[in-house]
Amino acid sequence: MSVRDFFTKGWPTQLGFFMGKHLPSRAGDFIAHTVTRVLVTLKPEIYHSVYDNQRHVLGLETPAEKIKANTHQVFFNAARSYYEFFHNVGQGRVRVEDFEPPVNIVPQARAYIQQALDSGRGLLILGAHLSNFNLSGIALGQIMSVPLQVLSLADPSPGFVLFNKLRVRAGALLTPISTDALRQALRRLQRGGAVITGVERPIGEGDQPVEFFGEMAYLPANYIRIPLLTNSLVITMATYFEEGEYRMIANPPLELIRTGNREWNIAVNQRRILAEFENFIRRAPEQWFVFDPVWR
Repeated sequence: MSVRDFFTKGWPTQLGFFMGKHLPSRAGDFIAHTVTRVLVTLKPEIYHSVYDNQRHVLGLETPAEKIKANTHQVFFNAARSYYEFFHNVGQGRVRVEDFEPPVNIVPQARAYIQQALDSGRGLLILGAHLSNFNLSGIALGQIMSVPLQVLSLADPSPGFVLFNKLRVRAGALLTPISTDALRQALRRLQRGGAVITGVERPIGEGDQPVEFFGEMAYLPANYIRIPLLTNSLVITMATYFEEGEYRMIANPPLELIRTGNREWNIAVNQRRILAEFENFIRRAPEQWFVFDPVWR
């Protein structure tokens, strides 16, 4: 059972939101531990997907006990981060200054973003699925000097629709990927605006073989066409839970390589971007929340 299958009917997310909204922090820890214990005991398909993802990130020679420990921690950290997303938005705390735990977009990341926006060329932000990317994405949209369009999963299931509604409630300018949403994104970037999306999670249709952590993975590649068409800059960002806060960092603006070959442009720039994501994930692999198999 993949995480998408589990959320198809939406009731697990509805139940999670209800509990997250009303239960205090201590209960949130208890729920996270309980969910984790069930998953690591029953070992459904989602467990094996996370285990295999961690095995590739940590290295194929890593002892099984270490991989198991990381897999356990992934589920706990994910459950805890979803609880905090539900609790904050459910309680009406939708401003970055009110979030608990706090979200800190470090000054260097803010400087990189402003540098890219000041160029007037538009900015495509590529965010890693690390730690509480829901709260940090909302915070990012609130501190930017221009509206931030979020390109999310196309045709979301009912469970993910609820996630999207909560993001919109907190002020996110969210557009599930479609032809119209992509046109909006292109126009926004051509006018010097900002767009954000994720890239290191398989989506199915459109995934392409690419080297990731030294092995062949299957990941989306079409997002590379956006900055190539618009001449916008690219920034990769990631969030970590460190020292009691969610801390968002970024790499400097990336200028894409352009040659006379369109397919080569996509391949070489995708690999450069994924190299930055590899560094993000290595820093805290137990906070990487990708539940579908990346290496098939």
